[in-house]
Amino acid sequence: MRATLTTLSALSLAMGLSACAEETLPPLPRVSVPASVETAAVAGAGDAADDPAFWRAADPAQSRILGTDKKSGLYVYTLDGGTAQYLPAGRMNNVDVRYGFQAGDRTVDIAVASDRTHIAMAVFFIDPATGEVSPAPGEVLPLDFVDPYGLCLYQRPSDNALFAFVTEDDTGRLTQELLWFEDGAMRSETVRTFEIGSIAEGCAVDDATGTLYVAEEMTAVWVYDADPQSGDARIKLADVNSDSLVEDAEGVALWPQADAAPWLVVSSQGDNAYAVFDTADHSLVGRFEINGGDIDRTSETDGIDVHARPLPGHPEGVFLAQDDEEDSGGQNFKLADLAAIRAALTQAPQ
Repeated sequence: MRATLTTLSALSLAMGLSACAEETLPPLPRVSVPASVETAAVAGAGDAADDPAFWRAADPAQSRILGTDKKSGLYVYTLDGGTAQYLPAGRMNNVDVRYGFQAGDRTVDIAVASDRTHIAMAVFFIDPATGEVSPAPGEVLPLDFVDPYGLCLYQRPSDNALFAFVTEDDTGRLTQELLWFEDGAMRSETVRTFEIGSIAEGCAVDDATGTLYVAEEMTAVWVYDADPQSGDARIKLADVNSDSLVEDAEGVALWPQADAAPWLVVSSQGDNAYAVFDTADHSLVGRFEINGGDIDRTSETDGIDVHARPLPGHPEGVFLAQDDEEDSGGQNFKLADLAAIRAALTQAPQ
């Protein structure tokens, strides 16, 4: 009996030390940058806010932030975080923006969202003069999906053709949809479909190079050709559960760099951080978190966006991130200064 108790005691001690070691393991290195602005919370209860997108006005101070409430609709925020509009369009999940879309005899800016209420893409026109967002003429654009999930846009420079990449929840299927305006309404056609492998949501396209970046949440960040004729060939940019990303890999956004390849920012949801990669060689630039200052931190971020042009109070632009736990209740979106993030990343010990 004594020997058994001694063995059990030793085993219990070893297990306790192991658990303690796991609890005290240092997180993956990151630098902290405070949020500079936060939006009003979305109305949806629980897990509701999901994905932001930035729209730039001719007068930068009048720019807008679009944010989805995946329980009910689309929010439009001013740069100080106030609510300018709310469109109760249905369960909007991901949203993206492009400029100079030809809609008949009008030129408008355009936002497209994955619509889980209607199993479709919801299209919104943005008035370039006023920033007012309104549903585009016609019905939503149906998808051959059970549940649409992630979405990002690609505007091909050679002919200004507009495409949407949409992922299906759980299945890992992705479709590429051509969007156009005809006979007074939006139209769409599926031009490519392929399998990613497992669930994927976040994506972004570098229009200049025609490169698509997709985060397969539990596996890797992948690089594809955005041309609809290119098939499913891909290369890996980064592994999930590595020295850069902790599952889930969620939001994806491109951060343009002057006279260099853009950086790619990916939400490392599992440890409340963001990984930044150089798309030229896929090296890790660094990792950061939104924390400190007068505004609460972000946690378990889903969607993100980057606007890398000067704005009032933000000389290099802003980083946008969904926040899972707003300290005053609900969920909202945070803005952080890109110049502050760059300084923190480049000054961090390597």
